[in-house]
Amino acid sequence: MYSEPVKIFNGVLDVTNWEWSRWSPFAFSYLPVFFGHFVVFNVGSAILPEVVFIPVYTLASIGAVSYYFTPFLVAVSIAQGTVVFLTATYARKTWAVWLSALPVLYVSMHETNSLSDDPFLIFTFLSYSMIHYISYSLEHLKGESRKEDDTVLKRFVRMIFYAFYQPYLFSLIMLYPDFERQIKERKTRQRDWLGCLWSGARIAFWWWFMETSLHFFYHEAILKNAPYLYSLPKDQFVALGMAMGIFFHLKYAVIFGLPSLFAKLDNMDPLPGPICLIRVTLYSKVWREFDRGLYQFFKTYIFIPICAPTFSLPRKIFGVFISYGFVLLWHGFYHHNIVWIGLNILALFIEMGSKSIYTIESVRKWRESHLSDIAFRRILAWCHILPFAIGLYSNFYFLGGSDVGAAFVQRFLIEETITIRWPFLLIISLGWFHANTCMEVDRLKSLKKNKKD
Repeated sequence: MYSEPVKIFNGVLDVTNWEWSRWSPFAFSYLPVFFGHFVVFNVGSAILPEVVFIPVYTLASIGAVSYYFTPFLVAVSIAQGTVVFLTATYARKTWAVWLSALPVLYVSMHETNSLSDDPFLIFTFLSYSMIHYISYSLEHLKGESRKEDDTVLKRFVRMIFYAFYQPYLFSLIMLYPDFERQIKERKTRQRDWLGCLWSGARIAFWWWFMETSLHFFYHEAILKNAPYLYSLPKDQFVALGMAMGIFFHLKYAVIFGLPSLFAKLDNMDPLPGPICLIRVTLYSKVWREFDRGLYQFFKTYIFIPICAPTFSLPRKIFGVFISYGFVLLWHGFYHHNIVWIGLNILALFIEMGSKSIYTIESVRKWRESHLSDIAFRRILAWCHILPFAIGLYSNFYFLGGSDVGAAFVQRFLIEETITIRWPFLLIISLGWFHANTCMEVDRLKSLKKNKKD
C-alpha cells in the first residue's frame, strides 16, 4: 500500500525513529489523496449546492480513508463518533460525553493489537478522529453547532464532514468552531498562492533533507546502543541530545506542514507550525506553541472549564493535573511518558510559583525601584535555568525512551551536576547565555508582530 520515496543515496538508512520511518513512506503514498481532495473540495464546493456537496465529499473522503486505513478502522471510528454524538444529543451532559469517549480512547492507545496489526494506523487516524468527535459534541452542548443543522441527521452529517476533512484528518487538531470559521471565511478571503508555493517548497526541502540526512547521521541508532552510548565522551554524548531535539522539531515541521499546506490550498487557516525547540527555555512555551491544536483542545475543554469561574490557585493546580493527565492518556501510560509528564508538571509549578511571587505588589514595586529592566532580565535568565534543565531531562525521556533518559540522568545529573564538577559549571554558564538569547528573540519577534498589527 505504501510507496517508498525516491532514494538518491544507497547508504545505510537509519530507521530507528519508528514514527518517521512509518510516516514518511505512508505520507508519500497518501499524496494522491491530498491532490484529489484539493480538486474535489475546491471544484465541488464551487459548483455544487452545499446540501449535495457535503455528503458527496464526505463519502469520497471516507472511501479514500478506508483504502489507506482499512474499512474496519473507518467503521470503528464512525461507531466511536456515533456513540459520542448520541451521548451529547440525548444525555446532554459534558461529563457523559467524556465518559463515552475516554475509555475508548484509552483502549485505542493501549490495546492497539485488538484493533489492528499496525499501531501506526491507529495512532495516525483513530485517535485524531476521536478528538474531533469530542470537540464537535462538546461545542454542540454549548450551543455552537450551526443553526441550519436543525435535525439530528444534519448534525451527524456535519460532524462526519468535519472529522473527515482531509487536511485535518490526522496530525493536525482543529477545534470545531475554528473549522466552521475557516469554512465560512474561505469564501471571501483572498487565496495566497505565492505563500502556498513557498510553504510547499519548504516542506519538500525539509522532507528531502530529513530522508537524506538519515543516510549520514545515525544519532537515533547510537542512542539505542547503550554500551556505545555510555562509552562516548560527554561532549559528543550531549550533542546527541541536541540532535535528537532538532530532529524532532524538523520531523514535526514536515508532519504538521504537509496537511497544513493542503489546508492553505483550500483557503483555510491552519495553525502555525511548531516552534523551534532551540530558542525555548521555559517549556510552558513549548506546550503552547509546538502542538498548538492539542494545547488548544485541553485548554478549551479541560483546563478552563475546571478553573472557571474563580481561576483560584487550587483550581489551577487541579486543572494542570487533569490536563496533563489527558495528555498522558493521549500519548500512552508508559514509563517514559509518565516521567516526561511528571517533570513537565514540576517545571510548570516552578514557573507558576515564580510568576505568582512577582504578582505581589510590594515585590513588583521593589523591583521597579531597585532594578532596571536589563538587570532584571539578567536575573530572570538565571531563574530560567532550573525549569529549563528539568524540561531538557523530561524531553530526553519523551524523545528517546526510558533507557536514553536514564543515560542522560546518570551521565550528567548524577556524575556531573550533583558532584558539581566543571562540566556542570560550564553548562549552567552556557545556559545563562542561552536564556538571555531566547528572551531577546522573543522580544524581537513580539516587536515584529506588533508592527504588523
